[in-house]
Amino acid sequence: MMLNVSRLVGRHIKLNNNLKTNIPIVSYGLSVNNFKFQYLYESSNRSYNNNNKNDNTTCYYFLLSSLFGFFNFKEEDGEEISELIITIKRSILSIQRNEFKKAEQMLHVALRQAQALQNQNAITYIYDLMANLAFETKQLKKAETLFLLVLERLLSNGVTENDLKVIHISLKLANIYEQTGDMEKAETGYKYCLENVQIYVDNNPKDENVLILLAMTYDWYAQMLFSQARYTDAFKYFEQSYNICVKVNGREHEQTVNLLNYLGTVSYKMEEYDKAIEYLTTATEIGRSLPDMIHIASVHINLGNVYLKKGLYLNAKKACYEGQRIAKNKEDEESLVEANKCLDDIKKLL
Repeated sequence: MMLNVSRLVGRHIKLNNNLKTNIPIVSYGLSVNNFKFQYLYESSNRSYNNNNKNDNTTCYYFLLSSLFGFFNFKEEDGEEISELIITIKRSILSIQRNEFKKAEQMLHVALRQAQALQNQNAITYIYDLMANLAFETKQLKKAETLFLLVLERLLSNGVTENDLKVIHISLKLANIYEQTGDMEKAETGYKYCLENVQIYVDNNPKDENVLILLAMTYDWYAQMLFSQARYTDAFKYFEQSYNICVKVNGREHEQTVNLLNYLGTVSYKMEEYDKAIEYLTTATEIGRSLPDMIHIASVHINLGNVYLKKGLYLNAKKACYEGQRIAKNKEDEESLVEANKCLDDIKKLL
C-alpha cells in the first residue's frame, strides 16, 4: 500500500517499500510595478499569496527574482534603458512559457545591454534572473555559482547579511545543497533563514510578503526533514506553514489542500491514522470548492489508502472510487493508475 502525493508534489522520494512520497511543486507570486513574475520550482513546492484560489497549476507562487524592487523599471530614463527593460520582460515571459533556452539567450542580451550602460543594479538583477532560471531547469551547480555571485555583489553594495534579499537567495542555496546531498549546509541554511525571517515577522507581523517567505521556509525545511524520516519535526514545520497559508489565503485555497495532504501523509508515517484521516478528509472537502485543482484525486486516493490500512474497507473503496472518478474527469493518468491499484488491493481483501 502506498500514499501517493506525487501529483501534489514534485520530486519522488521512496522512503520504504510500502509508501512513496514527493516534494511538492511550489510557486510563490509577487508583483513588481504591476508586472507579475512567476517562478515555478519543481523540487520544493507550494502556492502562497495567490489571489486566484482556483489557479490550475500545482505550484506555489513565488517571484522569479529575489531582487524585487532592486532594479526599478523606469522607461522614462532613456531609450537604452527602455530597450533593456523590454529585453528583461521578454526573457521573463519566455520563462513563464517554459521557453527556457530562449529566455537564457534573452538574458545574455540583457546582460550585455546592462554592462554597456554600466548599470550595476541591473547587472546584479539579471544575474539573479539567470540564477533562478538555472534553479528552475535543475542546473544546480550553475545556479549555486550565480546565486553566490549575486550575494557577493549585493554585500559589496552595502546590503546587510540579514536583508530579505539575502535571505531569499540563502533559502534557495539551502535547497540546492539539500538536492545535491550536502545536508549539513542545507540544515544550516534553512535554520539561518528561519531565524532571520522570524525577526522581520516579529517586527511587522502583518507584512504578507514576509509571512509568505516564512511559510515557504517552513515548508521547504519540513520537506527536507520529511525526506530524512524526521517526522515529528517535519509535522511541526508543515503545521506552521499551514497556519500562515490559512492566515494569508484563507481556508479555500490550493496550497491549503497541499499542506493538509502533507500533514495527513506525515501523520500516516507516524502511524497516527485517525489524524491522517482527519487532515485528508478536510483536504477533500476543501477540494470540492476548487474545481480547477487538477490533482485533487490524489488526496482521495491517499485517504482511501489510510482507510485500507485501518481495515475500513468500505470507506477505502468509496474514497478510491471518488479518486478514480475525478482522475478520469481531469484526465489525470498518474492518479488514475494509483486509484486502480488501491481498488485492486481492496478487491483482494473483500
